[in-house]
Amino acid sequence: MSRTVRVRPASDGGHCAVRHPEHGEHVVPNPAHAFSADDPLVREYPWLFVADPEDGPPLEQATQAPGEKRTTRRAR
Repeated sequence: MSRTVRVRPASDGGHCAVRHPEHGEHVVPNPAHAFSADDPLVREYPWLFVADPEDGPPLEQATQAPGEKRTTRRAR
C-alpha cells in the first residue's frame, strides 16, 4: 500500500506552478487532491508535499481526559 501525500499549504495562500517531469508542461498541483508517494510530481518536488494526516494509523490517547474514568484489569 502506497502512502498518500497532499500539497503543502503555501504561507501566503498562493499556489505554485511547477514543470511536470513527464511531459514538461507547467502544472499547478491541486491541494484538495491526494497524491501517491510514487507519483512523478512527488518524486521530482518532494518539498512541495506533506504526508496526508488521514493516512496514518489512529492515535491512541495516552492520558485520561478531565472527568474520564479509566479502569484497569490486573493479571492474576
